[in-house]
Amino acid sequence: MSIFENNIQALALKDKEFAQKLQTYIPKTVPELVRENNFYNLKYKDIYLHNRENPVLEAQSIFSGTTNEPVSICFIYGIGLGYLFQVASLNSKGTVILYEPDLDLLKTVFNLVDFSKDLSKPNVFLTNDFKKACSIIHSKSGMKNFPYMLSLPSQREMDSVGFDSLVKSLRDTIGSYFLDLKYTKEKFYPTLWMLLYNIPNLINETPLIKVKDVCKGKTAVIVSAGPTLDRDIEILKKYRDKFVLFTVGTALKTLTEHNIKPDFVCVIESFNSSPQLEGVDLSDVYFITEPYSHGFLRKFNFKKIFSHISANNPVNHLWSEICGEDIKEYWSKGTVSYTAMNSARILGCSKIILVGQDLAYIEGQCYSKNSVYKDLICTFDKENNKWEIKAKDFEQFAESLSPYPEYQQRVEAAKRRLANLNSSLYYVKGINGDMIPTESVYAAFVKPLSEFAEHFNDREYINTSLVGAQIDGFKNMSLEDALKDSDAAGQCEIETEFSYDKEKVISVLKTKYEELKSALKIIEEGQRLLKILNNDIKRYRNPGEEVLKSFRKVVVNYTSLSADFSSRSKMFDFITASEKIDLDYEMKMTKVLSIQNISRIANMISEYYGKASQRIANLNRLVERVLQ
Repeated sequence: MSIFENNIQALALKDKEFAQKLQTYIPKTVPELVRENNFYNLKYKDIYLHNRENPVLEAQSIFSGTTNEPVSICFIYGIGLGYLFQVASLNSKGTVILYEPDLDLLKTVFNLVDFSKDLSKPNVFLTNDFKKACSIIHSKSGMKNFPYMLSLPSQREMDSVGFDSLVKSLRDTIGSYFLDLKYTKEKFYPTLWMLLYNIPNLINETPLIKVKDVCKGKTAVIVSAGPTLDRDIEILKKYRDKFVLFTVGTALKTLTEHNIKPDFVCVIESFNSSPQLEGVDLSDVYFITEPYSHGFLRKFNFKKIFSHISANNPVNHLWSEICGEDIKEYWSKGTVSYTAMNSARILGCSKIILVGQDLAYIEGQCYSKNSVYKDLICTFDKENNKWEIKAKDFEQFAESLSPYPEYQQRVEAAKRRLANLNSSLYYVKGINGDMIPTESVYAAFVKPLSEFAEHFNDREYINTSLVGAQIDGFKNMSLEDALKDSDAAGQCEIETEFSYDKEKVISVLKTKYEELKSALKIIEEGQRLLKILNNDIKRYRNPGEEVLKSFRKVVVNYTSLSADFSSRSKMFDFITASEKIDLDYEMKMTKVLSIQNISRIANMISEYYGKASQRIANLNRLVERVLQ
């Protein structure tokens, strides 16, 4: 076979569609192959793609700047003649992803260099599709192994605009994945616990999809607690009859302070955020929330509660299986304003207007002056040459932020919140083209909002911030201009009769819990194997055959739980996900099976078993409460 055929065959084993596309592609421009100083090079668009003195040394130097670990991810932008790609493929202990969008260049090089051995490696991937590259990154990412982006200097010279755009897209994507992993690590067990706690109430709540298009053709205004909300209060009052009003919890008190009543309040946090709602008459307001949101939120006197069962949240898939509801229309990305926007879409609103969605700190202000976070300001510290978030009145901030009864607990919670905000201070492109400070979480929300507008492009999207972050896909205009031509929305009245099949819900829940409890037998066997391993370690004190044999049995048992059993039982996956992330990372990073390393991993597995057993016991009383 020819060089090209070898490459295509190896590529087809991993991406048949891409291989077929490249095989039939006819190049429009063919790079020039040149030879200098005993090395081959490519001249393309009047630029030499590699160092003209020593392209191999150049590639080795670029790769040497990475941390080469089993969990490392090398994202290579641009193939050139493959020097950097092959150095990475040969030496990388982790994952190598080559992204080359230029098919003219790729097809030419596939005819010149045999990459078949590189492409055949299980840790090496090639694509010209950025979304595919991102999906590979997602599957390989963890809390501690963000990708290294590698490229040749010529790549930046040849396409500086495209390069900068790729860096931004990659950064935003990795930020989004980090949020997903952070959520998995910190929220899986708490959200499962809260979901089970809420089931007695959930069976009486109406899924939002049951009232789809009830506001068809109307204008929706979604109010968030950004600083520019204060500028638009009078406009909201002036045109209040022209829109259906959705507000997030943090903005509710700003509206209440100005006698503006929302039609819908959205709160989705799994922690106790009831202070956002306290002291407000909600008897004539609809509430949109998640199945896993804190149980205290359901104690307020709402007109009616609707469930937004976000499809991207794994615990909601468990609820979907229990209650039998289809959840594919419930789009969410972890931000409550996104949930409100999708709710407006489901209800049929044809124009969706964002107010106070600054996603940035504007003129030193972090939030609307009447929101629960009103005491936060963002100022530039000239002495340290950096932006810093502070509380104007720390005592008041601590009081409004935290539900803890003890003063010291409130203070510590407020300090942690400020530390987290400052550690994640970030910068995004503003509507006016400048870079403005924000929180990294807010920066990660810009892209999902843009993607939402791109996907659901059958309606109009408007952002009224004018000084905040640029959200592509949204028109930037003042609130008054956005509303003045809207028709009257009329009174928002929703009549619906819905009820779950309670007996079916209880039956499915009981089956899933019995399945969860069956993990205890595997855990018991694992703990028995750990005792044998620990005895062998004490007896032999070196990683000989007996110790390694016992260790392998422990690892096999752990894998049967963390992989095989977890894939069958969502409940078990939720209660152990956090520990599994850390444990799997440590196992991948361990290169030498010394007695110390074996003991350390054995201790982590023991803690994994212990926490799993304890959490199964903790869930028992919740499940029993529902089954009564």
